[in-house]
Amino acid sequence: MSILKLVKGVLYGEGEHHEKPKKTHIVIIGAGLTGLLLAQGLRKLNARLEAEGQSAPFTFSIHERDESSFYRGGGFSLTIHWALQQLYDILPEELSARIFECVGNPDAIKNGQMGSFTFLNLRTGEPALKTTIPPGWKGARMSRVRFLQLLMTDLDIHYSHRLSQITFPTDNTVRAHFENGDQETGNLLIGADGANSVVRRFVYGAENSKNTQLPIRMLNCRSEYPLEELEACLRVDPHLFHAGDPVQDGYFMFAFLDMPPAGSKNGKAGVQLTISWPYESGYLGQEAPSDPPTELPEQLAWLKHMAKHWANPVHDLIYGMPDDSIVRVIRVQEWMPNDANRRPTDGRITTVGDAAHLMTSFRGENANHGVVDVAKLLALLAPSGNKPTDLREVPVPVSTDDA
Repeated sequence: MSILKLVKGVLYGEGEHHEKPKKTHIVIIGAGLTGLLLAQGLRKLNARLEAEGQSAPFTFSIHERDESSFYRGGGFSLTIHWALQQLYDILPEELSARIFECVGNPDAIKNGQMGSFTFLNLRTGEPALKTTIPPGWKGARMSRVRFLQLLMTDLDIHYSHRLSQITFPTDNTVRAHFENGDQETGNLLIGADGANSVVRRFVYGAENSKNTQLPIRMLNCRSEYPLEELEACLRVDPHLFHAGDPVQDGYFMFAFLDMPPAGSKNGKAGVQLTISWPYESGYLGQEAPSDPPTELPEQLAWLKHMAKHWANPVHDLIYGMPDDSIVRVIRVQEWMPNDANRRPTDGRITTVGDAAHLMTSFRGENANHGVVDVAKLLALLAPSGNKPTDLREVPVPVSTDDA
């Protein structure tokens, strides 16, 4: 049975007449971007149906493994561009109106400065490629923390719910079991639990759900600088830019995360610095491949070693990194879905976002694909007009990666 056929049966009782449609309870595993976005989309869908005089068909619960939303940090930044319209479509209007409150440099957006795609040569500091953003293009380079805070509006999240098992109590229900002994039973279970998804492991098995680590190592950094020290970066682009080292290999990305209040001359700006390098013998004279250090002093020293021959503005950024910078080791991984290995679940389980199709950050599309996954799922769940969509006639799977 497909997930589409199951929803129709649960909501509308195929073959039977029901005075009131049944409600479908959706168990959302993961309170990251896609899990929260799905919950907000269900809120909007319920509200629309009620406004049309129909019963709100969905209930949902959100279950997060961590003790709090930012227990392991909230990440740094993300860009929504080709999926921006779907993001507007998913969110309730009171939230979609606030999307651009989450951008790293809101004053630039207000002034019509959408930026460019700029890729610097790290040896010269000059653009190897610079493409102006076309007029009318819409995109948002957002602080991930602020965006997640926006998505958490009016949502109840169950924390410390680390998934341990999934069972099927009846023909049309699924039950999530958590390590703390709690359980949640619903009609659909959506795995939005990220790169190391437990739901994916249940569906595909431990071996077939393993991520592949690429021969690249990466450090992601958050630092604060006086605004005057970032003037050269602002001249390159008011939002973000990329760079590469054509001699020793290596990738660099800069993005504004937080700007001081408008008109401030002495304020500090929070920025993201991302640096990666090939995992290979002989890199920078090291006999063995270089894994990233795990302690902050050694991490800062390694970054300076990498940036020794880089030109400004990147050279001074790296050498001026404050001692209280936040530096995180990022595992550059991917996972490709293969439904030949998929466990039959009678349409009661699916995955979205990184749980469904993990890709490397170099593609820059993770968040956009997650938004589109949620938009597709909501479109499949929504009835059409005054009658439910015949979900059995919809041929596409709920979760797809069109890249």
